[in-house]
Amino acid sequence: MMTRELALDVAPSYAALNRCQQTDNLPDCTEQTLTSQLQTSLDIQQQLDIFSMYVGRLISIKGIRLNTAFGEHNAAGSANAAHDYKSLLVLNQQCLAEVHYHSDQPFSPMQQRELLLLESEWLFALRNALVVARLQQMALKDPLTALGNRRFFDDSFSKAIQLSRRRQQPCALLLLDLDNFKKLNDNYGHAMGDELLIVIADCMRDALRITDSLFRFGGDEFAVILTEDDADSADLVARRLIKAINQHHKCTQYGITASAGLAYLQPLQTVQQLFAAADLALYEAKAAGKANLRQVGNALTSKGAGVVNFATSQASSPPVSC
Repeated sequence: MMTRELALDVAPSYAALNRCQQTDNLPDCTEQTLTSQLQTSLDIQQQLDIFSMYVGRLISIKGIRLNTAFGEHNAAGSANAAHDYKSLLVLNQQCLAEVHYHSDQPFSPMQQRELLLLESEWLFALRNALVVARLQQMALKDPLTALGNRRFFDDSFSKAIQLSRRRQQPCALLLLDLDNFKKLNDNYGHAMGDELLIVIADCMRDALRITDSLFRFGGDEFAVILTEDDADSADLVARRLIKAINQHHKCTQYGITASAGLAYLQPLQTVQQLFAAADLALYEAKAAGKANLRQVGNALTSKGAGVVNFATSQASSPPVSC
């Protein structure tokens, strides 16, 4: 039986199944072992859904959550319950993941043993899926700062706009560029420049609530995709980011500041047009001087508050620690 035959998106929740129950809609999983089923996929979520179907045939269970180094996954139909049982998936003395089982009834020693036997069949397939996930992550991450790279940005940016239009929610793009960074490289070398980029990336992570939407294009250029509530407060997010960078002790030591361009998604605006608007705003912010924010596409622009300079306010404001 192939994975596609499970029809997980239309199958009844595994939480409703146990060894005594039968359903006409669920294919017979006894023809092949769990190991052979799991080997049909290298996707962590698909493997978890297959694993959960077998668990559901053994015990009455409400949900399964899998925590890995690449994020948290919940089996289809999962829900919290009164009782929780945690198990570590370990292969060759390496912890692959942590799995949480949820049930309305306590987990007996016999049930824990049965789960352990099922888990042992998953270990090699899960390890292979984690290797694939790591390779995929490496392809989408900037190797220096571990932020999303340009390829990841292009895909995320397009999806964010599509989702914002479908849900009729706001979306904004913030492009950020470091001031005096070339001078730093010329005077202190590229090793110092790389060290500062890592510091700034960490600083931006600490200042942002949505770190998955933070990207480095290369050089000293960064981007932030803001959606939903974050897009509504995009101006505050941009100001907080610039101030955090400008007031970081490493940046003040080497005379590094940040300028940014902020653009809000307009009706009928394409992905390319929104990016061009943010890029133009960044160019105008840089042209107006250092440590500037220029924004377009919202009410501030029409009120003459499109350009905000942060350089003169640093002395009166307390330093921002990152």
